[in-house]
Amino acid sequence: MADRWPLLVLATREGASATWRGPLRPLLQTFQVEIAFRAPSLIEKLDNRRMQPRVKILTPPLRPRRGDPEGQLPHVYYIGRGPLDVVLCMFDPDSDEWSPFMSVAETTVPWTIDWLTSYEGWRATRTWTGTGKQIEPPRLAGE
Repeated sequence: MADRWPLLVLATREGASATWRGPLRPLLQTFQVEIAFRAPSLIEKLDNRRMQPRVKILTPPLRPRRGDPEGQLPHVYYIGRGPLDVVLCMFDPDSDEWSPFMSVAETTVPWTIDWLTSYEGWRATRTWTGTGKQIEPPRLAGE
């Protein structure tokens, strides 16, 4: 990670788990991101939904848009009770786009930049230009 993305700093490492934090600037805004990943053991049953890197946007906060046909926040997984407690959905976990043995620096970081580019465009134009499909149904504020 340090070679390709020197501004993404290793924040924690414990066993097979690592978390990086730092800035990414896809277009106009600089976003502080957190990428958490746990490398699987060889005897583990592989499940792309459960094992994919978890990417959170720390700042600025993502801004939902109520009533948008793409959902108030498109292409995210809701992981908590709050409407902004999300991680990014950057690929179809039922496809062969990603596996837990791929490099986070070569897949997750560029896909995060693509997601953020789509997000900035969506905020400006109301059109999501990214690829993929919405995995989870959009939540309403307060759910």
